[in-house]
Amino acid sequence: MIRVLADSNVLVDFLARCGDFYALARKLMVFAEMGDYELWASSSQVTDVSYVLSNGGRASCVPAAREALLALRRFVRVCAPGEREVDRALESDWPDFEDALVYQVATSIDAAVIVTRNARDFGRSAIPVRTPEEFFSWMERHNHVAYDEIAL
Repeated sequence: MIRVLADSNVLVDFLARCGDFYALARKLMVFAEMGDYELWASSSQVTDVSYVLSNGGRASCVPAAREALLALRRFVRVCAPGEREVDRALESDWPDFEDALVYQVATSIDAAVIVTRNARDFGRSAIPVRTPEEFFSWMERHNHVAYDEIAL
């Protein structure tokens, strides 16, 4: 089973239904839920996404953020970065620690790809980095299947 690490921006795009980005983020979640691949995030990303969805931890927004993340857990697996991942991210020459940590988590779970809206943030990645759209083009070539949703 292919392991895919979703960057925080893709998770937020889906959960917050972010305009133009929502449809592809939703598609990523739908096919993960169908079992076409394993979709992963780190526990630190879940914390970051919770903070964003709750408008900085605003008490009135926390219950909705928590409910959204609980629903996401039906089809997104979570890996906790440990000392090894944190140390490697801190020792790296990546300019953004959060991106370095996401990359180290992807390495530790043997992810085949990192899916993000900001591929340039992962310029030092040895793991392929794709936008959601690029990911589905790659999956179609890899699996010889069209990843289109059917409206019912």
